[in-house]
Amino acid sequence: MSTVNMNSTSTDSVGLSPVLIALRTCFIAIIVLLIISGNIFSIAVTRRVSNLAVTTKILMTSLAVYDLLIGFLATLSIAASAMDRWPVGDLGCEIFSLSSTFCFGMSILSIVCINIERFLAVTRPYKFPVWCTPSRVKKAVVFLALFSLAFSIAVKFMAKALPEYDKIKLICDYSNISTFMHYGALFVIDIVPTSTMSLIYYRLIKISRQHEQRLNQNGNNEANNDNKALKTFLVVTLTFAGCYTPFFTMRVVETTSGESAPDWVQFLTYWLLVSNSMFNVIIYCLFNKVFRQTAKKILSERFPCCNRSVAPLEVIVL
Repeated sequence: MSTVNMNSTSTDSVGLSPVLIALRTCFIAIIVLLIISGNIFSIAVTRRVSNLAVTTKILMTSLAVYDLLIGFLATLSIAASAMDRWPVGDLGCEIFSLSSTFCFGMSILSIVCINIERFLAVTRPYKFPVWCTPSRVKKAVVFLALFSLAFSIAVKFMAKALPEYDKIKLICDYSNISTFMHYGALFVIDIVPTSTMSLIYYRLIKISRQHEQRLNQNGNNEANNDNKALKTFLVVTLTFAGCYTPFFTMRVVETTSGESAPDWVQFLTYWLLVSNSMFNVIIYCLFNKVFRQTAKKILSERFPCCNRSVAPLEVIVL
């Protein structure tokens, strides 16, 4: 039975002053608060939206649930930052490492599935209701959860990875992972999802241009809505790549060169990755007109002061 290494992976790093520790803790706490509150609100809004496809609501809820779990796991990093040590011992370190790998995997898979589901809805409008029934989508979510869990377990046992407290990123992460595994993580977790969403975006551009030409010939202005939807796909792809690529690229460079990145680079790249769980709410919920209207209604019910009229907000429509 392997023993969790609770020694810091950054023993050579320079200690921080109490002021910097306080600022670091507040920074993490803000990110965690936004992730948790944003995804709870996202789930509530998704349940209230009536004119959204059931399959889309299932996938949106799946994304919000796993992003929410990432936020809950990150609360341990708040305690670790404030206490300057891992707060829940060896078993907690083991559970954190396995759970975070699983939740990040499901968050990524949910993002890709939402894009594929919307792609099918646009490109195959007549076959979409037959292909993507609520029952099939639910089964797909369960299958992907099992796949992500199996992947998480495989990383631990097949790679013989050992959970270790990282004092820089303030998490328990797998250590002694081979260069091949780091390249594999970059390919599977970053390059493949980004490429898939980019191909979807490219295909939709071609469809949109053909649609726009036909609409312009008929004097129709619906092409503007298509362009706004395409911009949403672009925002999704760029945000995902911007959050995940720096961290996994840094890991590959570190392994290849044999030198560690500066502490601040390690810290910022990891928490940028975590922040993607916060950005998902903004992209898939606040940028959607239906979600925005439902969110405003919920806020008006809970906080009557929000009933005051405000100028319309120009945002991307999904």
